[in-house]
Amino acid sequence: MRLTPAALLSHLEKGCDRAYLLFGPESLLVDEGCARLRQAARTQGVDEILRFTAGVDLDWQQLHESTRSLALFASRRMIEVRLPTSKPGPMGAKTLVSLLEEDRDDIILVVLAGRIDKRTQAASWFKMLERKGTVVEAAAVPTGKLPRWIEARLLARGLRPESGVAKRLAFYVEGNLRAAAQEIDKLALLLPPGQALTDEVLERSISDQARFSVYQFVDSCLQGVFERALRMLTTLRRDGTEPVLVIWALAREARQLVEMAAQIDGGQSRQTVFRRHQVWSTRSACVGAALERHTGTYWCHLLAHLAEVDQAAKGRRATVGSPWDQLERVALSICGINTGSGLSL
Repeated sequence: MRLTPAALLSHLEKGCDRAYLLFGPESLLVDEGCARLRQAARTQGVDEILRFTAGVDLDWQQLHESTRSLALFASRRMIEVRLPTSKPGPMGAKTLVSLLEEDRDDIILVVLAGRIDKRTQAASWFKMLERKGTVVEAAAVPTGKLPRWIEARLLARGLRPESGVAKRLAFYVEGNLRAAAQEIDKLALLLPPGQALTDEVLERSISDQARFSVYQFVDSCLQGVFERALRMLTTLRRDGTEPVLVIWALAREARQLVEMAAQIDGGQSRQTVFRRHQVWSTRSACVGAALERHTGTYWCHLLAHLAEVDQAAKGRRATVGSPWDQLERVALSICGINTGSGLSL
């Protein structure tokens, strides 16, 4: 059975299942789901919670052997296994399958992981967890839905956000759900229950905690939203992201765009080209906009320019300005803005 994090609470009110897998890119939702599960387990007779982390303090064989004697000493126990790599490995997979096959009443097995790719979701241990237990996927909250998520959380904490406050907070914490939750908790401590949350109060409290991935930055460039792209680039630099990683992400995208532009110019339909290059439906709009904004020749020249910026970032080539300055010009150029620096491509 699969559930969303929001549906987990009502599920637990009916009783705990024998096994759970909580996974996804939103670590906050994974951790909060696990906390709710612990609380529900304690109210239902679990008197001990054992926690392990694969690759740190977990011996799979020893864990399996120890579970066989648990019923002699306790009514029920909850065993949490965290997978930092989101993969248990051969021994771990075998152990998980064995534990699930035993259908133990005295054990609640909980597996915690980050993002799990489709290939891993087809593995036997994942499929068995889904069949014999409950799987909760903490999917990323899309940017467009973040204000609604924030508003619901503010109301749950007894705050009354004025119109536009949730959207403003979403701007500051975009890409970082945990930062949003922390800011809301801080506001709940500062304000009496039921007091209106205004823009002025938010401004005094908030700090810019937005976190972005290089992929979000690339998509903003493709969309042509230069203000957001530059803000993301500044955040990536502030957070210590290596410029070569940003260059790599841009070059990978430019390489695909060169091929796609050539195929479309050759008479193939955009739908066919997108399918061949595995352009997700969520990205088709920004990739399409980029192809309409620039020709295939542009993407070829951009790819060559990024190779030069990469060499400069690695200290192998002299350049005017830092790699971050060059990346800013590249971002503006992709957005369709001529920087006057020769990067009109």
